[in-house]
Amino acid sequence: MERNELKAKVPHGYGRVIAKKAGVTKQAVSQFLNGRNNNVAIELATLEVLADLSEKKNSLLARIN
Repeated sequence: MERNELKAKVPHGYGRVIAKKAGVTKQAVSQFLNGRNNNVAIELATLEVLADLSEKKNSLLARIN
């Protein structure tokens, strides 16, 4: 997945969540998502957060259906 795709999928305010999970600052996450920083830990944390959000969304949709 390209960074611009990751950036588009990260909800507003989740930079703090990703930073905490990766053990970095919120600014480092912003720099990563904007292509100015290459950090594998941030990339993995971003993917984990997006996977968690997807699971939550799917479970809520399953409750409705």
